Amino acid sequence: MDRFIGAAKEGDKEALGKIIENFMPLILKESSKYIIKCYDYEDLVQHGYLSVIRAVNMFKEEDKFFTPYCIRAIQLNYKALLKKEIKHHREIPDEFMQINKGYEFTIEDEILAFERTKELYEAMDKLTEEEKMVISSFYINKSSLREIAATSDKSYNNVRYLKDRAVRKLQKMLCEHNI
Repeated sequence: MDRFIGAAKEGDKEALGKIIENFMPLILKESSKYIIKCYDYEDLVQHGYLSVIRAVNMFKEEDKFFTPYCIRAIQLNYKALLKKEIKHHREIPDEFMQINKGYEFTIEDEILAFERTKELYEAMDKLTEEEKMVISSFYINKSSLREIAATSDKSYNNVRYLKDRAVRKLQKMLCEHNI
């Protein structure tokens, strides 16, 4: 992952796409945690992508630990959005990155986030009906794996396996789409 950061900072969209892809499961999970007025699930996913883009551009390479930096940035940005500290979806609070002020989102960043979200939904359409049900129940409806298992004819382990397999499939499809 570290080898992609420098390239992404220099404008390599493919490297940025790989970084975003790496954080996709976290973005899906965090997006599903919140219900925010005027934001649907797709908007929240895009907000997660924008959080990663900003984290990449604001990261100082001497810090060495990009993954925890980016995870914290994503989580804090969702919480700030919930608290209405952000007035527009393009803004991201600087409470986590106060030292590194100055990165402004470009229209390319927004287009990239929109395209990644569109690719995600296209990839989801290629999942089996069981996988779609588990993914939407877990990430969108916020049901636990136990609840999903209880309302279906599947065991907890089977539901967990379906979720993990679906996420891996989504990651693979998104990776192939960016090559």
